[in-house]
Amino acid sequence: MNESHATNQICVLKTNRKLVAFYDKLRVAATTNYAQLHADGEYTENGRKIRSLIGLTLLDYSNGKGNQTISVRVNLSPDEVEYIFSRLHAGFPVFEYRQDKIFGTKDEQGYSQVTKLSITRNTHDYQGNPLRIPWRIEAENGKGIAFQNQTGGTYMQKNSFQPISKAFLNVTDADMYCLLNRVVRYTHMWESAIATGLISNGKQAYQALLAENAAKQTQAAPPNNYYAA
Repeated sequence: MNESHATNQICVLKTNRKLVAFYDKLRVAATTNYAQLHADGEYTENGRKIRSLIGLTLLDYSNGKGNQTISVRVNLSPDEVEYIFSRLHAGFPVFEYRQDKIFGTKDEQGYSQVTKLSITRNTHDYQGNPLRIPWRIEAENGKGIAFQNQTGGTYMQKNSFQPISKAFLNVTDADMYCLLNRVVRYTHMWESAIATGLISNGKQAYQALLAENAAKQTQAAPPNNYYAA
């Protein structure tokens, strides 16, 4: 008997030479932030902030498999996936979503990891010809030099980006709907599965905190006759 193989893959679309797949990287919010449901960097593990994400992987076998395969990995938030799905569901003829992220520990040369993602829908190509396959998913991995702005945000130094791998896949309306619909449905089921315990524990912790704060205020308050003559 073959042993079963566990995977966090939610859905996948394969062609003869390429593949796109979405993965469950969802994480539960801390009890202290229970109403968020999804972790959003409020706690860390192994020195890294934890965020609830959907992973996206693009593979390109055009030059062969194994070491010849081009592999690109990026992440989206559950809300970003649902937003893209809402545009498809609403029937927008033209759509564009772009994402650039720089993150991670700097290497010896001062470079951090960079991911780029573009998900678009167009009705015609650059020559004006109608597109039979209107969606395009394009992702890129690389590295760049990260800087922080005055508000604490991180941005990439101009002209510091160095590409490592890049891949794309053209997708029909029907296939795009199947992919995103499965991701959104899974996310909703995940939320339902974790919500009961998280909300119950979170509310208990919140009420306990309120009671603790009320007790401290009572102890700090002066007695009723404190100001009596």
